[in-house]
Amino acid sequence: MVSIVVPVYKSEKTLHSCIASLQKQTEPDIEIILVDDGSPDNCPRLCDELAEKDPKVHVVHKENGGVSSARNAGIKEAHGEFLLFVDSDDYVEPQMVEELLRHMGKADLAICGYHHHYMGRDVEKVPKIRKWVGAESFLMLYGQGYLNMPWNKLFRRKLAGRFDEGLSLGEDLLFNLDYLRRTSGGVAIVQRALHHYIQNDTGNTLSSKKRDDKLELAKRIWQETSRFYQELAGHEDESGIINARLLQEVLDDVESLPFDYSRSRKEKLMAIEAYCKDPVLKKAGRNAALPALDYRIIYAFMQHGWKHSVYSLSVLRACLVRLLYAERYKQSSDRK
Repeated sequence: MVSIVVPVYKSEKTLHSCIASLQKQTEPDIEIILVDDGSPDNCPRLCDELAEKDPKVHVVHKENGGVSSARNAGIKEAHGEFLLFVDSDDYVEPQMVEELLRHMGKADLAICGYHHHYMGRDVEKVPKIRKWVGAESFLMLYGQGYLNMPWNKLFRRKLAGRFDEGLSLGEDLLFNLDYLRRTSGGVAIVQRALHHYIQNDTGNTLSSKKRDDKLELAKRIWQETSRFYQELAGHEDESGIINARLLQEVLDDVESLPFDYSRSRKEKLMAIEAYCKDPVLKKAGRNAALPALDYRIIYAFMQHGWKHSVYSLSVLRACLVRLLYAERYKQSSDRK
């Protein structure tokens, strides 16, 4: 049996479509565990109604503790041999469980592709490798962004650890690294996009407290990933992929600054200056395979300490993003 754990919090509008996609699974031997994480809206009632109508649906009500806490509660209640995590604002293809199970075989983990829904776009992402061959495969999947989340994977429950409830960044990756350390049967790669990840473009950003913590958390994740790779490969990463992921976390934050209305321009410039001067980022930047042109341009300015130019570029990019989003929204409305 596959236990599907769904953390639920403030997802009234998407909960039914999410659960409907799970109820339509072609694999019949499943249980759906809805973990109401103290949601203040109608989600607790909706969860109970879903459970009343479907014996495969079970509900756990708990005080709010965050998504990691909710997933841990779901793992505790699970009875299946396998675990699947699905967020309540996402949905999945009907064949997802069946396909992951079929490919799993004697492996200990199965990974599939996904659809990334963002700014009116549906970007299909599929792993570019067909077979897991250890350290090289890890680097490729990590660099392509398939190891940072739990929801595109099928786990064996007996090997699963716990999500770190004290972190606000990177806890999913750390869970996956911990899991991979427990495996011996390899990883199965499913070259199909079976999960639909919905990224809301609300313009909201991290709180100031979270932003202050973000660099230290990002560096911790970078250190853990580097250590894991060294254990796997027997040497440090020479490709620049792991360093690039650290810089991408920072550059994503820099590019989001124009959307952060809780800080003054002076405070934003101070944040950029701190990034420019950080010795760990400087060291990582000497060998970082940054994939996107906007990342490379902004980081080149950061290397020179040009904080004003970095912020101006981020503002320009933000304007372009908003124009692009408005145009796509208009096109979508016109089609309707």
